[in-house]
Amino acid sequence: MTFKLFAATAIALPLVLASQRSHAEDKIELTFMSWEASPLESASIRTGLEDFKKAHPNVDVKYVTAPFAQHHAKLRTMMAAGTAPDVFYLNPDYQRDFINNGQLLDLSDQFSQYWDMKDFIASSQKKMQVTVDGKTHIYGVDVCTVGPVLYYNKKLFDEAGVPYPPTKPDEQWTWDQFVTNMKKLTKVENGKTIQYGTANFEEGMNLYTTQEMVASNGAKWFNDDFTKAVGMDSPETKDALEKIKALRTSGIAPDPSSIGLDTTNSPTQLLLTGRVATLFMGSWGLQELAASKLELGAGLPPKMNGTFTPMSSCNIDSVWSGTKHPKEAVELVSFLTSMKFATPIYKSGLWMPNRLSMYEPDKLKEWYDPKVYPKGWIDMKTLWTTSGLRWFDQITHADEVYNIMSDELQSYFYSNRPLDQVLPEMQQRVNDAMQQE
Repeated sequence: MTFKLFAATAIALPLVLASQRSHAEDKIELTFMSWEASPLESASIRTGLEDFKKAHPNVDVKYVTAPFAQHHAKLRTMMAAGTAPDVFYLNPDYQRDFINNGQLLDLSDQFSQYWDMKDFIASSQKKMQVTVDGKTHIYGVDVCTVGPVLYYNKKLFDEAGVPYPPTKPDEQWTWDQFVTNMKKLTKVENGKTIQYGTANFEEGMNLYTTQEMVASNGAKWFNDDFTKAVGMDSPETKDALEKIKALRTSGIAPDPSSIGLDTTNSPTQLLLTGRVATLFMGSWGLQELAASKLELGAGLPPKMNGTFTPMSSCNIDSVWSGTKHPKEAVELVSFLTSMKFATPIYKSGLWMPNRLSMYEPDKLKEWYDPKVYPKGWIDMKTLWTTSGLRWFDQITHADEVYNIMSDELQSYFYSNRPLDQVLPEMQQRVNDAMQQE
């Protein structure tokens, strides 16, 4: 019996070891890289990845983050070295540059297996469907959208006797109505402004808010296929930028440099500290503002001239073309863009849904929390559901274009260089950048 047991063990042991080696060899590791928009977003991603691993026991996912300012440069470096993450956030501004460099996996054939294009809002559909060599391709999928909103401090409005900004499109303020009300909300004591009416229309050069106002004034900065800059030197552009600058030069809005605040990175502090009564900012700001003790309201931004043109967008989740595990990487993208994964983040106010079905009554109750979203927020749903796609999400050579825009517009806003010089030069420089090989 002892000899038989030993013999059986001797035979079985190699089989067990072989099985263990096979299991280890079958184990797949994916890397997912995002920038960290907020601690809640990162926490939600980590929790979600644990759920993904349970459903895919043969897949381990390593999650890494990079600061937004370094994210795309780091991606390029890692791709050149052959060490890029399998799945990553990609700002759509850079999508065409990465496509042209052959760095993104084409998801076109797999898309209908995981997603329903008709359920995506219009801006998401336009963003994801990219024309290459005359054919439509898909290289990334988004899970949410964001767009500018006019946040305000209810207490300051009540003290000044100013009506709240409307939330219904047919009641939207004109630019002149907005300026009149912002003057009433501006307080000056002993020659010093202690409270400004508004801020963040002169946004940093991602131009979420500035671009929306320029478009609302009837300007158009690119041709239909976004291969050429046009209209940057138009009367509509000039008028819009002059109106935006006048908010600050007339004392209604603060000069960011004079108050020691970088309005690109921390504009919410202006509203939270009572320095401004209203703040024009992307909807992602709601998460932080809703968690504060501020008597928070939110309304539609003003329309400059004619039809208001809301714009929205958000990052896409893409797969590196050099991944060794394309099937599993696509499944991870499917999970990260699912409503199961996104709903808790929608509920927090950081993201807005990019699926039309999520705005239907039966789905709305799953994420629309009145404790987070200010009264009337859902009346503004067209800011996201029918919005246009940001111009800069459809161009090439985004880095160069942004640097040019920042250089030229800053020279107008803060160095008083005439627009008649700034705008033609800006358009020419942008065209030179976009026509590079």
